[in-house]
Amino acid sequence: MHSILGLNLKEIEGFVVRKGYESYRTRQILEWIYDKAIIDFNQMSSIPRELREELSNNFSIIPFELVTQLQGDEATKFLFITPDGLKFESVIIIHPDRVTICVSTQIGCPIGCKFCATGEAFNRNLTYEEIIGQYIFAKNNIKRHISGIVFMGMGEPFLNEEEVYKALKVFIGDFEISPRHIIVSTSGIPKGIINLANNFPRVKLAFSLWSVEPEVRKELVPTGKIYPLEEIIKSIKEYIRITQNRVSIEYTLVKGINDSITDAYKLLKLFEGLPVFFNIIPYNPKDQGTRGLIPEIEDSIRFISILKKSKREAHLRLSKGVKISAACGQLGGTYERVK
Repeated sequence: MHSILGLNLKEIEGFVVRKGYESYRTRQILEWIYDKAIIDFNQMSSIPRELREELSNNFSIIPFELVTQLQGDEATKFLFITPDGLKFESVIIIHPDRVTICVSTQIGCPIGCKFCATGEAFNRNLTYEEIIGQYIFAKNNIKRHISGIVFMGMGEPFLNEEEVYKALKVFIGDFEISPRHIIVSTSGIPKGIINLANNFPRVKLAFSLWSVEPEVRKELVPTGKIYPLEEIIKSIKEYIRITQNRVSIEYTLVKGINDSITDAYKLLKLFEGLPVFFNIIPYNPKDQGTRGLIPEIEDSIRFISILKKSKREAHLRLSKGVKISAACGQLGGTYERVK
């Protein structure tokens, strides 16, 4: 059964009219889905019962099913399964003054970052219906407005550009989410960075760096062998020129690999003169075997203090949802691998 999210207004209207109902019912249906986040046609009380039955018999709303839901420290993780039997996750993050959803764009990730659970396998891209469906499901689940969207879940957004751009149009247009409250995170795909600037100049960009040392980064992020760091920095400069936005530099501290004083000063040098700010994230282990890579708290504080003393904006970001494996780099441990 196909999701109604995959149909445009004219296609839904055509179905409604063919079933003998007034075309204005189409707008009502869309309001129930996009404004009220209703995920069951039978709950659309202003729609005639017979039309609700027709809709239920022909379409789903959410194009996947919930497998399990885990509640953690200010975060909720959903594990979903698709009709083709694949699993992916998304996360709701509760802040004191707002709610943000971390959406996935792929099932698994082809980048294969060394210490990231998501990169252990890759199945396929998510469709735009599956991307926006995560938002609708989450909003229905918590019964609260979700004002922020971060494309930081499973997958590399710029390797699924067409579906991500469709989703961005819906988030900004139909859900009326301010593009200033949407962040697209990348491991460093230069063409994607520039395309985002040209197509959605108000949407924010985050770059996951891992290491300032090219050889170390190639070891941690395999695409570093395809896209040299200097090429990525060049594309970030172009993004800044086009959009006038600041860029978030996501730097995961890994004990003994990229958490030295020298690394901190090289990080400052790499982005000297650029309007960026740093989110320093102590490593979140993907399994028991990687717990030894968690940096010492003293080293994390020392690292960020060096950045701040240089009068650069820097935040030590302690990830929410660590206890339920919902933090950065932890998503994907339970999805099915491709045989």
